[in-house]
Amino acid sequence: MADYLSLAGFTLVGVAIAGPLVVMMGFNFSACITLLVMASPLLLLFSPILAPAALVLVASVVSFVAAAAMALAGIWALTWAYRHVPVGRGPPVVSREEDTLTESGQRVRQRVEDFGGYLQKKVEVLPPGDRLIDH
Repeated sequence: MADYLSLAGFTLVGVAIAGPLVVMMGFNFSACITLLVMASPLLLLFSPILAPAALVLVASVVSFVAAAAMALAGIWALTWAYRHVPVGRGPPVVSREEDTLTESGQRVRQRVEDFGGYLQKKVEVLPPGDRLIDH
């Protein structure tokens, strides 16, 4: 019997709390619908002004968010560089990535020099009349 009484008590408390909330929700909904019906002619009348203003507002918010994202990316890059670049600790340490980049650059330079020598030999082999550019 005590369980049924506590269940009834909880139900009454729930109805006492939820009942006014449901009534206020109904008033709020009816007020919103009434204001929408009353304001729709004004919205239609001022839409040539409101639509571009809304577009400008949206564009400015998007631009601000993009600027904030770029600022955060810049701050992140600076902190990354500060953590990875040795400052005031003797001679700079060359990392493995820099070694690989230097070796790649040396290979490219060697290939360009080899190709330049190949082209020089081709130009020397051609007779003077067969050159592509006449000076």
